Amino acid sequence: MELFLLILRNTAIVLTGVYLVFVVLDVIFVVSFSSILAHHDSDLSLILTNKKDNIDKLVLLLNKHNVKLDKKKLEELSNFDLKAVEHQDGQEAKSARELLTSISEYFLYVARDNEKVSNDNEFFELETNIDEIEKIYRQHVVLYNADVLGYNFWISFFPTRFIYKILKRKTKDIIS
Repeated sequence: MELFLLILRNTAIVLTGVYLVFVVLDVIFVVSFSSILAHHDSDLSLILTNKKDNIDKLVLLLNKHNVKLDKKKLEELSNFDLKAVEHQDGQEAKSARELLTSISEYFLYVARDNEKVSNDNEFFELETNIDEIEKIYRQHVVLYNADVLGYNFWISFFPTRFIYKILKRKTKDIIS
């Protein structure tokens, strides 16, 4: 009987130790992913700010060539709030990213459609910049999404998911 209790006690100690190791690893991973996602937020925000700046320059070029522009699109561009894309998670950030893409596509279409503008070297530079920004953005989105998946996995991991619910940690959305 004493041997059974000794084995039972040692088993309980080992299981508790293993559980604590999982909890510590889980907390380390969640803290790491949170830090990484914060860096991604700032990187993506900077990229989108750069994209908006290039679109602003494109509008100036279009105005220089006296190209007629849609007032609604000009208003959307001038009212675009970069604070909406400081953090990539949430519906507001998704809507802001979609709006910036729509604005960009419109002004690029107008510029490409106008022969004077499309033959201007300044347009070529701006178009190249915007295309490169889009490539860099897509690369960062892939990294962001991979880290979001890791973060979401670790905050839903069994040993500690209840702690994260109490701390109001929520899963994050990937960028599509």
